Amino acid sequence: MKTTKYFFIALAAIATLTACGGSDDPDDPYTPGPQPPTPQYGKYSTMKCDMPAEASEKTVTLTGLSSAITRVTQASGTNWLTVTQQPYSSGTPKVTVACTQNPDKSQRSTDVVFIAAKDTLKLTVNQAAATAQGGTDINKPNDTPTDQPAYSKPEG
Repeated sequence: MKTTKYFFIALAAIATLTACGGSDDPDDPYTPGPQPPTPQYGKYSTMKCDMPAEASEKTVTLTGLSSAITRVTQASGTNWLTVTQQPYSSGTPKVTVACTQNPDKSQRSTDVVFIAAKDTLKLTVNQAAATAQGGTDINKPNDTPTDQPAYSKPEG
């Protein structure tokens, strides 16, 4: 009877230890943990396109795609950016990215996602901030009338 009692205690201890353990093997499907997101369509690539603050356009070759674009997704509220697909016959697809002038003193950015038959590509478009315009050059005053006293440049 004592042997059976010790056997069940040992069996319970082994069961408890193995249940609390876990595998260190990253390929073990039963190991919980963070997993990278799986792209919806085959290969997933990212690209970046930097645009100046002025209104401009640029042709971008989407090197992460190997076939014609089937869908384009752009964030709503990005009326400053227009993306136009160029005619595709074979090879790597191209698009024209056009931006309106950025009036803000901060950079603006958005993502455009292109989906092809077997590939997905995220293009991040960054537009530079507007540069400071105007100001007064003390050596070249403007001709605008003012009620302020005139400034005389010191001699010497």
